[in-house]
Amino acid sequence: MINAEVVHAAEASLGEGCVWSPVENLLIWVDINGQAVHRFDHNTGQPVGLWRYPDTVGNAAPRAGGGLALGLGPSVTLTDQVGAIETVIELPGEPESNRTNDGAIDPRGRLFQGTMSNAEPGAPVASLYRVDGDGAARRVLSEVMISNGIGWSPDQTTMYYIDTLTFRVDRFDYDPDSGEIEGRRPFVTFDGTAGAPDGMTVDADGCLWVAMFGGYHVQRFSPDGDQLEAVITPGSPQATCCCFGGPDLDTLYITTGREPIAGVSTEGEPNAGALFAADVDAVGQPTNLFAG
Repeated sequence: MINAEVVHAAEASLGEGCVWSPVENLLIWVDINGQAVHRFDHNTGQPVGLWRYPDTVGNAAPRAGGGLALGLGPSVTLTDQVGAIETVIELPGEPESNRTNDGAIDPRGRLFQGTMSNAEPGAPVASLYRVDGDGAARRVLSEVMISNGIGWSPDQTTMYYIDTLTFRVDRFDYDPDSGEIEGRRPFVTFDGTAGAPDGMTVDADGCLWVAMFGGYHVQRFSPDGDQLEAVITPGSPQATCCCFGGPDLDTLYITTGREPIAGVSTEGEPNAGALFAADVDAVGQPTNLFAG
């Protein structure tokens, strides 16, 4: 096991959605309930700005032309380089009582955007959408409970996906040319004793790193699904998301939360809501940028 270290005691309500931005050479992450995007300088080890928004921020991803693609409330929002809202993309048929929750950019610059119920968390009324660079959005999965981690194998033929309350990581056959997914099947199944699968990332060797909400750790799996090492978030049970950052993509960053959610208390936990980092024997894949 590897212990991660606190690099920013942010006390985030629900830290999530970390991603390395090669455009700004910064780590980008969100506080969903805090309605904010955080920006963190890997080189100095210091936060460099906080962008606040009028609704929950489910995730953020850098755009190829600068700015971010955000899951904002029940929609996708595109910002300019200083965080100002430029464009709102409605997700077709998405209930207003839902909100965005985690998303990722595929190797061709499309955003896969998940949702969850804000009124009744865990109800199977959410979805997964694909948003193309021209702003066209279509639902690719329905009857989702809590849409979470998404990632792609290095050869771009597999997409991994987490709907948290299934307690699984699933995989799909993935067509990088069309962005179509099919053939959903389980990849790893959890029994719930060590937390629930939340956000994730896939490294350059094709291994999955899965943040275990309620489990104080991120778990690594081989491309065959074998359980490998764990990275611990001491004093912070709500591990929510992870990504590789830094110029060489060799630092594992982990976001966490501090407000009690789904029975996971943070009372007496000194590092709840912090941003963590760990040196691990792996490097990440290059960050995909939203084409829009």
